[in-house]
Amino acid sequence: MKPLRHFLSIKDISEKEARLIFKKASEFKTNRGKNALFFLSSQTWALIFRKPSTRTRLSFEVAVRELGGEALFLNSQDLQLSRGESIEDTAQVFGRMVHGIIMRTFSQKELELFALYGNIPVVNALTDEEHPCQVLSDIFSYEEKRGSIERKKIAFVGDGCCNVARSWALAAEIFRFNLSIAAPPLYFSPIDNPFVTNTTSIEEACQDASLLYTDVWTSMGKEEEMQKRQVDFSGYQLNEHAVKVASKDVLVFHCLPAYRNKEISTELFKERAEDIYTQAENRLHVQKALLAWLVGKLDDSLPSE
Repeated sequence: MKPLRHFLSIKDISEKEARLIFKKASEFKTNRGKNALFFLSSQTWALIFRKPSTRTRLSFEVAVRELGGEALFLNSQDLQLSRGESIEDTAQVFGRMVHGIIMRTFSQKELELFALYGNIPVVNALTDEEHPCQVLSDIFSYEEKRGSIERKKIAFVGDGCCNVARSWALAAEIFRFNLSIAAPPLYFSPIDNPFVTNTTSIEEACQDASLLYTDVWTSMGKEEEMQKRQVDFSGYQLNEHAVKVASKDVLVFHCLPAYRNKEISTELFKERAEDIYTQAENRLHVQKALLAWLVGKLDDSLPSE
């Protein structure tokens, strides 16, 4: 019997496993619509979403279906959770009726409790603490265009405390790249490892960087802070000046949605739109491979120690 796997954090996979996922993702992308691999045949996966979503919902629903499974979307208001039913009871029932859970919610603890009680794979489709599927796909997208991310400098401009930045900071230790975060001091990264540095200077963060990355200034659940954040992050924008101090062949990514002339200039987004949309597309291919890994379909490809 294969061990139960979850993907609650970017820390839940090793670099070796990630590269196996990347290899399969590349195959899925190349062969989409040609060679179908129904790794989730006869399975139903529940998508429980407490937060709005475009790319995450779309990519996971399509991924489950293209792997031969059924995707069951459930808004949190559709469940008795919204009326106070315990997570333990809910997870136990889900574990007896579906084959996996893809969850987008506020609390990382809630996600962990579903994994504890459900006895089926659980995927973090975003919490306040992490967005591991996004960053796993982002690293694939970088390497697809530029090769290994190891020892490269990645610049993140914006909220170093947000879920995407946290997952980038954790990934830096796994993939051994250098992450430089440009943010006001109140928004420096809380992740402490030797691969992460914080600075208030956009120019310092972007200097010689191989990838420039940004996200919205106000994450979901922080809307009451929007006015304050507009002031705090004023000037923390990816634009042509940031590109000029970066590496000559620098990539520019944005995990979307993008608010032009706030975290990224309209001109730079337009110039780099093709890379950004490819970055979004790759969510589908990487998540298909991630699901295949979760159910043990890639294990035979793992190199021996």
